[in-house]
Amino acid sequence: MVTMACSNSSTADWFIEIESPDAEEVLPEWIECYIIENIDPTICGPLSKDLSAILPLRSPLSSAETNASTTNQFPKTDHLKRARRRAATENEVKLRANSSAQTHKLSSSSSDDKTSCGNKKLKSEDVESRDINTEKQSNGHNIKKRKQKDRSNQNSTPWSLDVLVGSVQQCNDSLKTATTTRNATSPSLLAILAKYGLSEESPNFTRQSLPGRPAKNKEERDEWNKSVWPTLFFEKKTTQFKQEEIALTSAEIELMKNWMQEALADAMMGYTQWREWKEKIEPSRDKELSLSISGALVIDPQTGSIVSRASQERKLQGIAGDASNHQTWASFPDYINPLSTAPLLAIQGVSRIERQVAISNGMESDKFRGGQYLCTGYDVYLTKEPNIFEAMSLVHSRVRRVIFGIPDEGMGGLGGPKSSGQEAGIHSLPGTNHHYRAFRLNLSDGSDGCIGGDMTRKSLVAELRNLHPEKEVDCRNI
Repeated sequence: MVTMACSNSSTADWFIEIESPDAEEVLPEWIECYIIENIDPTICGPLSKDLSAILPLRSPLSSAETNASTTNQFPKTDHLKRARRRAATENEVKLRANSSAQTHKLSSSSSDDKTSCGNKKLKSEDVESRDINTEKQSNGHNIKKRKQKDRSNQNSTPWSLDVLVGSVQQCNDSLKTATTTRNATSPSLLAILAKYGLSEESPNFTRQSLPGRPAKNKEERDEWNKSVWPTLFFEKKTTQFKQEEIALTSAEIELMKNWMQEALADAMMGYTQWREWKEKIEPSRDKELSLSISGALVIDPQTGSIVSRASQERKLQGIAGDASNHQTWASFPDYINPLSTAPLLAIQGVSRIERQVAISNGMESDKFRGGQYLCTGYDVYLTKEPNIFEAMSLVHSRVRRVIFGIPDEGMGGLGGPKSSGQEAGIHSLPGTNHHYRAFRLNLSDGSDGCIGGDMTRKSLVAELRNLHPEKEVDCRNI
């Protein structure tokens, strides 16, 4: 697991986010691509369309498995544009001038021949004279238009169009496939090039290095667009945007600190409940019972209120009859049921509330969160890192965030701060249909450069360590 480094802010140093090591895909800085330079503007559009049919820059594949295999086989090009408009080189301008002059010469010669043949066929001198005058006027008009066009071209910057064929790997694979298979319904790259009078041997069929990843910011995009190749800029996919988007505010962190204190209070209430139950059952036991109890709260961040406490649900399940009458404990859920841990009790508390609302107000009531998962949008605070099955239950409940105090490096389901042997925490496990953000309390004493002088945090850490020592004794009936 990868955790966020401590910052200089004493508020932010209270909590450290646990992130997936594969949160961001590593892409090459540059990739080799084939480019067709100085393309005829009249064929740029049709050529680009034909190339996109066999060598798409943006993959049309829908299958996640197929996308993964394609990504591994060819470099990504979905951030590159198909065509580029650039200033023409001196050589390109000269070639165009020569070609234009040659075309004009051939056109003038053809026009003179046609005029001569027409004059021979005319029998009337008046008609001949009139046509000659008309021709002179027409030629004069054409010459005037040509001069205006030439003058306009002299005042504007000549430009050229280049077309991106695709990455070298993708193009070579297409060329190789074309030589080994014949498919009438799918034109090959060679066929498309031949259609427009081009080939892989053409002097303007070149190889260039283009950006292998999207631009990290607008400045880099502008630089690439100007000097390298036009690229698409996905601002919402940049690391900088994501970090700014999910950054915790000072107000949020203050609330997280307060709720962690409440989670500690819930754990202390759990131990009080444990002692009450032991007083009833202890005389029948030969040895003293020990049990590890955590604190757990479910919070609605929209209202800033506690939705469920593990200690409250434990009491409702463990005491026979009405728990408000302070009757004796009939059982202790944590001890008799291995699935009645603090996180799961807190989730069951949310379920109990939902059932009561449905019974009291009906399934169609606005107060009933019908159609949603139990903890959609809720935050969960725990004194100890949830184990694997607890962390997965939080995935199924669709929680928004999980914030815990002491890591469990042996059974922790969120990876913990050190070598827990897990490649990814349950909260960010690839393939699951829900991810949530996970934070742990910063347990640093200040020796690593993070804060160490906050007595409130030090006091909370000390109480949590006392609540969850490194070697906890747990004799629950499992």
